[in-house]
Amino acid sequence: MVCEQDKKIHFIGVGGVGVNALARFALDVGATVSGSDARYNGLCRLLSDAGADIREGIHPELTEGKDAVIFSSAIKSAHAELVKAREQGVAIYERHMLLRDIAAQFKNVVGIAGTHGKTTTTAMLVHILSKCNKKFVGMIGGESVDYGNYVNNSPGEHDIFVTEACEYKRNFLTLRPTVAVVTNVECDHPDCYNDFSVVRQAFDEYLKNAAVTVTGKDGVARDSWSVEIRGSGWDKAYFAEAVAESCRIYADGIYVGSISLRDGGLYNFKNATFAVATAAVLGVDERSAVAALKTFAGVKRRFEYVCDIQGAPVYFDFAHHPTEIRCVLERAAQGGKKILTVFQPHTYSRTKAYFDDFVDVLGNTDGVGSLILMPTYAAREPLDINFDSGALARAITARYEKSDVFVAFDKSSVMEFLSKLACTHDVILFVGAGDIYDLKEAVCAEYCKNGV
Repeated sequence: MVCEQDKKIHFIGVGGVGVNALARFALDVGATVSGSDARYNGLCRLLSDAGADIREGIHPELTEGKDAVIFSSAIKSAHAELVKAREQGVAIYERHMLLRDIAAQFKNVVGIAGTHGKTTTTAMLVHILSKCNKKFVGMIGGESVDYGNYVNNSPGEHDIFVTEACEYKRNFLTLRPTVAVVTNVECDHPDCYNDFSVVRQAFDEYLKNAAVTVTGKDGVARDSWSVEIRGSGWDKAYFAEAVAESCRIYADGIYVGSISLRDGGLYNFKNATFAVATAAVLGVDERSAVAALKTFAGVKRRFEYVCDIQGAPVYFDFAHHPTEIRCVLERAAQGGKKILTVFQPHTYSRTKAYFDDFVDVLGNTDGVGSLILMPTYAAREPLDINFDSGALARAITARYEKSDVFVAFDKSSVMEFLSKLACTHDVILFVGAGDIYDLKEAVCAEYCKNGV
């Protein structure tokens, strides 16, 4: 077993939510932990405070004498620490491989998958289990406001393990969940999947690995949907409908409560329905689960309120797929509000695969006023000028004859545009999955009296 007492484990990319949670679990079981990241952030600090040796930058010397080295999918094979580990014969594991090994220690493994909503659904389930006094370990693929990215309230116990299950590179197929949740299915990783049929096949295979499945479908009306539990003695259906600022939920036709959320939006009510259904599989009464969600505070970078600029609220959202972007834009525009949108495309391959969809959602969604496009967050990809921010801006301008589309060359130019355009808009929305979130600090420093 890789992750156990007295093992010496080094984590590369330990500032990322996924790798960080694994490192924190390793500390909890008594392993000696070291780690590195390009940036020393708050998650790194949590590990340091708990006794781990965490460094900023690249430190090949940290791999010496280790039993294992763990790395994230973002780390290239030529990374100096990986090279050093190979030279020394140290065992090397990609993040999802260690996640699989840890999950295998637990009786009940809940894997929450889906193209959209899996982080929020995982955070909601973690909140329900916590409020209902369940003992579990939870790894959230983002940072919830109340729990961060990791919860372990059952040291030494191995009953319930909750984790996100990401389809990137088919990594979720290494997980063997007893309860497999799929919130929805679209193609979000065109660099890994050729078309939707291949994506669908991967999700089907993921579901086949589980004893119990939790899946959903939209209803006839836009504001209704259902979630079904099937397998291993389960045959239960939940019906939900949004009514005003809440969501009514029925279990096998019986009304069990009305979900109210601090962080609303139709998509979050859908996420909440999945969380309630999954909690039921783990022994939580539906009424208790619904009541628990009233105090759910949300997830960072999911319509996260930051401050006001001249009376206009500023939000940051992780949306990076056209479907997600449309949902968050529609939410921000409620009540006839005019939005100043700052968008950072995430990878050239995604922009290329859904180019027309991006053009439509950014150029033809009600409420979108001015649009500021940041340089593409390339991640692991080389420059592609045919599908960069400039190409997207030109296409939006041409198709919809918009004159208020601006291309920012760096973060400082975003701030300049912001100062000029904010006063003519009702809502300011920063959207994207890259380093656009770094602008939160600059926005707060400029416009919030007390900083971040």
